[in-house]
Formats: sequence, structure tokens, C-alpha cells
Amino acid sequence: MGQLRMRMIKLPFSGKSKAPEKTEEERTAEERAQARLAAVSGKSSGKSSGKSSGKSSGKSSGKSAGHADVAAQSEASTPGDDVWDQPGIDAPENPPALADIHDADPELPDEILPEEPEEETRRGKKKAPKLRRKRRTTEGDRAISVLVLVVGLCTAIATASLVYYQAERLFEANARSQAVERARFLAGSLSGTPIGRGELPESQETALRSVLSMEDVFRVELRDRSGDTVRVLRADEDMADPQPLEDPAARAYVEGADAGEPFWRSFSTDGTRLPAFYSETLLPVAGAGGEPSGFLALFVDQTAQRDVFWQWLTGIVGIILTMAMVGFSIPAVSLLLRTKQKRDVAERLAYVSDHDTLTSLSNRDQFMQTLEGEIRRHTEQGQRLALHYIDIDRFKEINDTHGHMAGDEFLKQVAERLRDLVDKPEHVARLGGDEYAVIQTQAGGVKYAEIHGRRIGSVLNGLYRLGEAEEEVVASASIGIAVSPEHGDTAIELLKNADLALNKVKAGGRNDVAVFTSELTSSMQGRLEMQAILRRAFREKWFVLYFQPQYDLNTRRLTGFEALLRLKHPERGVVSPAEFIPVAEETGLIEPLGEWIMREACRTASLWPETLSLAVNLSPAQFKKGNLPNLIKTTLRASGMKPERLEVEITEGLLLESSNRVLSQLREIKKLGVGLVMDDFGTGYSSLSYLWRFAFDGIKIDRSFVHGVGAGRHVERLLRSIVMLGKSLNLKVIAEGVESAEQAHFLLTNDCAHVQGFLFGWPVPKEEVPAIIAKDIRVGTREAQKRSKAKAAEAQAPATKAPTAEAPADGAAQRQTRAA
Repeated sequence: MGQLRMRMIKLPFSGKSKAPEKTEEERTAEERAQARLAAVSGKSSGKSSGKSSGKSSGKSSGKSAGHADVAAQSEASTPGDDVWDQPGIDAPENPPALADIHDADPELPDEILPEEPEEETRRGKKKAPKLRRKRRTTEGDRAISVLVLVVGLCTAIATASLVYYQAERLFEANARSQAVERARFLAGSLSGTPIGRGELPESQETALRSVLSMEDVFRVELRDRSGDTVRVLRADEDMADPQPLEDPAARAYVEGADAGEPFWRSFSTDGTRLPAFYSETLLPVAGAGGEPSGFLALFVDQTAQRDVFWQWLTGIVGIILTMAMVGFSIPAVSLLLRTKQKRDVAERLAYVSDHDTLTSLSNRDQFMQTLEGEIRRHTEQGQRLALHYIDIDRFKEINDTHGHMAGDEFLKQVAERLRDLVDKPEHVARLGGDEYAVIQTQAGGVKYAEIHGRRIGSVLNGLYRLGEAEEEVVASASIGIAVSPEHGDTAIELLKNADLALNKVKAGGRNDVAVFTSELTSSMQGRLEMQAILRRAFREKWFVLYFQPQYDLNTRRLTGFEALLRLKHPERGVVSPAEFIPVAEETGLIEPLGEWIMREACRTASLWPETLSLAVNLSPAQFKKGNLPNLIKTTLRASGMKPERLEVEITEGLLLESSNRVLSQLREIKKLGVGLVMDDFGTGYSSLSYLWRFAFDGIKIDRSFVHGVGAGRHVERLLRSIVMLGKSLNLKVIAEGVESAEQAHFLLTNDCAHVQGFLFGWPVPKEEVPAIIAKDIRVGTREAQKRSKAKAAEAQAPATKAPTAEAPADGAAQRQTRAA
């Protein structure tokens, strides 16, 4: 073929004016050779012939051997030109595509097809050299799919046939066994009776009638030893007679019957005068000597049984066919959709890996890569870069109020506003939830970064219209800023510091802008250190409970204790609750810690006298799970402590939520009989509605009001008003933080008898509580003895003026004050 190709190419350049006439066979061979040459030139040339067409360079680095011979014969032939441009060769009107040439000549090897798409020639048509191979792959998948379907259909038919054959045999065996069982029973009842034309004994007659009364038995025949019918019993007189005993097999059975061996056969009819499907069972009846005295023929209507069987069989076969077709159709269809699915999945994965699906912004991974590259570029150029970490304030309220669909629309609008602020779309990203980040290039410094951050805040703050109903939502944003390289020279460090600045804004009330400072790092390190201490404290049991006594100023008696948590660090000593309680609430450790406090406090208080109460503080975080009433109930049952002795103290901040979960838990706690006390009354968001909506049993006045006694009349009037308010609502009023006799006297004169503070006793561990209780008992005993003696003296000397009750009371108060 190579020689033929060279010879045919040389003909146009031989200098002859006219080529000899060609036969049809020669023309066909010539066209095929020219097509082969075009394919070879497209494969072997370093540049495609379409690119070199119209751009003759006079040189080509990828000439084939055939092209070299042609160039040696004619300088006018530029290497790389299309073979159809050679003089003397008539180009066809529509040159065949490369794939079509290959299909026309199966001997053409696959290797001549280019691996990458190339332009065809100066005609400008794009080739698709891989189209043929994709088409072959598609056709192969289609053929495999058809094969799978055919195999599945054949398998389903074979399985259904096998099931049908086996099921038919099973039904026949089942029908035979039922009919034979009844025939045996009846034959056994007739054994020993000669079968003739005479009357049967009453017992045998009763047995025949009982069998005939069955729903599916419609005929009973008694036949003599020769097989002739001597007695017939019918369930329906209008029913036609079954087929006579003409079956040779049945006749042979009668002639050579063996006692006990049944003969069974079935019949199918049109169902008009006989059952559509019934069976006949022949069984010999044993005589007195053991020989057969006759035969019993039992006819059983098994039409209903067969109908049920066919319904069951049809359902089973249908299920088998359906499962087989579905089982084979799924892989067949999956083969056809495989290529498209792979392409779609690859494109989807590529998009999802770099973008947020809701807002179409960059996601965290892609943004961190962009930020890292920008930091590197700005560092090399000696410029600054700022990162703005943005959090939408109270986005959860938007979701809860307007729904998640409106929340998604809101996030999209936030993304659109941020996209308008950046030069490149990859400089803004949604990091997750309602958190966004913006890169500010060429920030210039911290001051310029803060100005730009406030500009971002002004764009995000304001009115949003959501959904088709255009619901109006007013939102604001908190922004933390970190500048590179001052606040970090890596993306991770810069994002961490911007997050610290954002946390500062959140702690300060939100809707503001903050720039990172080194103090924020110290604060974060302190929180992390405290978290580590709390986790270790759980493991090594550093937590202890202290109990501060509470007194009644009127009786000078002990009324109860408040449980206070302490952390005893082996190196730092006693850690204040103000340091670790906020961290425990933030990390979620307050829940197991609160459970331990409740169990330990109740277990300790169960050993006290029944007259003493126990006050336990509850954190708002403990209400999140919703199992707080169950915890209290279980703890009281385990400790044996009465619910009336327990008082739980909650702050007013918890009541701000007013959620159904909090309200329901407070009601359940109240139903247990446990007292509810509002702690730190007057310092939070006090509302008189709280006092009746939640059915509180008492209020605890904050120490700041008590310490204001003597500082001015305004504070004293306010304190007096709080006491009068509690008394008017029949609430127990407790004043905490009483540290001086002046404060105690003021509270006593204003009818606030329940107090606790350093004046009456410091918080002590549980080991020292019995001593306080014993001291109170002795004081009570002395007071009782004094009152008893005073009554006795008054009775003996009625004329003598008895001391007033106030005098000893004042004296006792002074002694207790001096002792404190």
C-alpha cells in the first residue's frame, strides 16, 4: 500500500498534461489512498494541516517519508499543505471526515487517529477524533445493557417456570394428602363391615354422614369388590354424577388393590354442574378377615383451594419477575447513564469543593488558599492586607421568626452586598452558618482597615426584604479585623486573630467593629487554660461544696444553708466561681457539674434536721437539655430529702428567654414541691410580671443593695420598697451579703428577717456544718430555758413587772453582733 500511495502522488507532477483514463476500480483505490495519505499527514506532522493552511512557511519539522519525496520533485509543494491542494488532484466537494475514512476501510489502524482534537484544514471544520471511540463506548454500553436485560428476562422466565413447576407439584401433593387423609379416616370407621347393598350399621352411617357434611366433600360412594357402586351419598342432589370408573389404572387398582394403599386422581370441569376442580380418592375397606370387603370413593371439591393457590402463585411469580426485571434493569440503565453521571459528578464536585452551594461564594478551603496567596504576594511587595471576619447578629431569630427559607434568602442577600464591595469575587467567602470573611487588599494600616470595616458594617446593617411577600427584616453585623503582617503572616493565624476580635465585639453587645490586640490573645489563653483546669478538675475531683448559713433575725435561729461551689487547685489554691463558671457555661461543662452539685448537696442536706432548708443555684445552661425536673426528682428520691426543703435559685437572665422549654421545666419543678427563688433580684431585667407568671416562692435581694445601706437615702428607700413588694406578694425575702450590724439592724427594722452574709457566718465545707447546727441548737435551748424561767417567775410574782420581749432580743442581737 505504501508503494501505491507514492506512485499515485507522483503522477500529478510527472509533467504530463493529461493522466490516462482510470477505471472505476483504480479511481476507488486512488480515493482510498488519498484518504490514507491525508490521515497519515495529519498524524505525522508536528503541526496540524489546518493551522498551516494559508500560512506557508516553506519548512516543516514533521514531514513523513511520502512528503519528503513529493517535496524533492516540486518546490511549489509546501510541506504541510493539504494533499487536496496539489495540482492535478481533484478535491471532492465534501472531503470525508477522518472517522468516516476509518469506518470505510476497516484495515486502517487505530493508531492513525490523533489523541487530541485538531482542526481539519483551511475549510475550518473542527474534527472530533474521539467521537468514534466515544460512540463505540456508548454502543458497547448499550449492547451490554441490552444483554443484561435479555439475561434478566431469561432468568426471570426460567425462575418463574421453575417456581410454577415446583408449586404445581407441591399443590398436587398437598391436595392429595388432604383427600387421602379424609378417605383413610372414613375407611377406618367402616372397617370390619361387609360392603353390600344392605343397610350399614348406625355408627358407620353416622360416620358417612359426618364426612359428607364437610364443606368440600360433595359425594361418597361405596363399591363392592368388583368396583360396582352399591351406595351413593350426595351433598347436593342436583349435582351431576362424576365420571365413571373407566380409568384403566383405577380398574387395575380395584382388581389388585392392597389394603391401605389409596388411589387418587383429579378432574377439571367447566364448573356448571360439577366443581371446577375436584379429586376422587379410592381406598379399600378392610373386612372382618383383613381382606378388602369393598371400596370407598371419596369426592372432594378443591376448587377454592386451587384458586387460593393460583392467586398465591401468581403473586409470587409476579414478585419474582418484577424483582428480576428491576434487578437487571438498574445496572442496564446505570451503564447507559454512566458517562453522563461521571461528568456531572465531576463538575459538581469541582464546584462544591471551591464554593458555597447556597450563596455561590468561596467556601472556607478555597478562601484560605486565596488568603494565603494574597498574604504572600503583599508581603513580597511590602504592602498590608486586612481580613474582616463578619458575623450576622441574632441570625437565629430571623430563622425562628420567618422560617429557614427566608433565612436562606437573607444569607444570599448578605452575600450579594458583600460581593459588591470587593474587586475580585474570590476575596469574599461564606465560612459557615452566618459567618463571612472579606479580604481587603492594600489596607494601608490598622486605621484604614477599621474604616473599611465600618463601611462593611454600614452596608450590611439595615433593612432586608425577603421572599415574595417581601417580609421586612432589620439586621446588623459584628466585625472583627486582623491586619497582616502585624497580626499574623499566615492565613490560619490571621483568621484566628480576626475571630478573637469578633468575639470581643460579641461580648461587648454586638453591632460594632473591633481590631485585634495582643490583650485578646492573653484573654483567650486564659480561657483555654481555665478549660484545661476544669477538665482536669473533673478527673481529679478538685470541686468541693461549701455551705453558707442563713438565719432568721426575729428568732435568731438557723433556717438553712446555701450550697456554693468551690474549685481547690493544688497550686493556685481556691479559684473563684466568677473565673470558672462562665467558662464552664461556654464549654458545656456546666451540665455535668450542675448534676454533681445537685446530687452532692441533697445527699449532704439529707443528714441535717428537717427544719433546715437547702438552696442550690441553677445555671441557665442547665435548662437546655430539658431534663432538669427529672434530675431533681431522681436526686430527691435517691437522697430521701423532702422536696419542701429544697429551694432552687435562678437568675432573671433565664426568664428573658421565655421559651416553652424553660417555662415547662419551671412548672414541673414547681409541681414537685420544690421552692423557686429569684436570685440577684433588682440587678437584671426585673419585671413584676415574673413574680406572678412563674409563681416564685421568694426573692433574694442582691448584695449591692444591702451594701448601700448608710450610703444614701435613695438606696435605702429602694431597698425598703423591694422588701415591702415581696411581703405584699407573700414571698420569702432574703437579703444576701450582710456584713455589718448596721445593715442587719436596717433589715430587721424594715421587716426583712431572712439574711445571710459574713456577719452571721462564712461559707464552710460540709464537715463544719454539724458544728454550726449544734451551736444553733444550744442557742435555741438557752433561749427556750430563759423563756421558761421568765414565765415561771411571772407566774410566781405577778405584781413584778416582767422585762419586755424587746430588751432581751436587743441584748441577744448585740451579743451575736459582737460575737460575729
